[in-house]
Amino acid sequence: MRLFHYRRGILTVTAALLAAGLAACSGGGSRPPISSQPAASGGQAQQSLGLPPDSAGPVHWQMQSGGAAHDGSLQALAFLPGKITVDEGDSITWTSQGEPHTVTFLGPYSSPPANPTAPQGGTSFDGSTFVSSGFMQPGQQFTLTFTKAGTYAYFCVLHAPEMSGVVVVQPRGTPYPASQTAYDVTGHLQELTLLGEAQAAVLRLPIDSGTTIAAGTSGPAQSDGEPSKATVLSFLDRDRLNSTTITVRAGTTITWRNLSNNEPHTVTFPVAGQPLPPAYGNPFSPPTGGTTYDGSEIVNSGVLNSGDEFHLTFTKPGTYAYECLFHDEEHMEGTVIVK
Repeated sequence: MRLFHYRRGILTVTAALLAAGLAACSGGGSRPPISSQPAASGGQAQQSLGLPPDSAGPVHWQMQSGGAAHDGSLQALAFLPGKITVDEGDSITWTSQGEPHTVTFLGPYSSPPANPTAPQGGTSFDGSTFVSSGFMQPGQQFTLTFTKAGTYAYFCVLHAPEMSGVVVVQPRGTPYPASQTAYDVTGHLQELTLLGEAQAAVLRLPIDSGTTIAAGTSGPAQSDGEPSKATVLSFLDRDRLNSTTITVRAGTTITWRNLSNNEPHTVTFPVAGQPLPPAYGNPFSPPTGGTTYDGSEIVNSGVLNSGDEFHLTFTKPGTYAYECLFHDEEHMEGTVIVK
């Protein structure tokens, strides 16, 4: 029943987006169809399609980096939309959503020549330099002006290879193939599809309570074998996003298994009732604490890649909170109650 209502919601929003996009591209519901109007040329023809007129000068476009739902538990790892066509002199602003992301153009390089997690290369691009936005937290923006015609691939260094995009830059004055409204509709539909795939992955979870917990999961791999663009940032012992607490008896061993094909995770317990020390701000912190836990010392699994498991035996009654060091800001947290 939950899946039915979720998909019905997607269909409802999808229909609304399509209707809005078609209305915007045709100039509004009360306007006669384009084919029935007198022929237009140049800037008038562009405007009749909802496109910027050729003579309007540089255009400022908007795109979205990533998307999220359910307090960050469901994530779309994609640029929305994945391809955009602009003219020389135009600029694009990417707004980050969901997890942190980067917008990174390699230019002539085959790999980053500088640290891509810090801003590099300035605010204009002609294909001859390396440019990166650096880490973009949710809500942060990065604007880049394109000064030379060409086709330019870019990616997020945190979520490659699944999170990649293309900017096609036409000679200045070339008619635009699509409007901002059309790109918005396409991007929203892509986001809804990916978030739906993430939700479906939860509902297909091959775990039914007991003593095994999924440390994240994801949508199926893409047709070319690349990791999914949909991921779930949550500890789950059943097919419910809010199922993050498990109750066991003292002496029980719990197994965490990373079911994601696109995200690493950790299972990290602080000393009971205390915050983790600053050193654990590094998600690549090495394993510590062994394979038993009584709340008296930190236990950290280290990095769990796709398919990796971590086993921990609980020896003392208590209520113990834990988290993923990679995704604590996305509230990837859980609780073990030991009786």
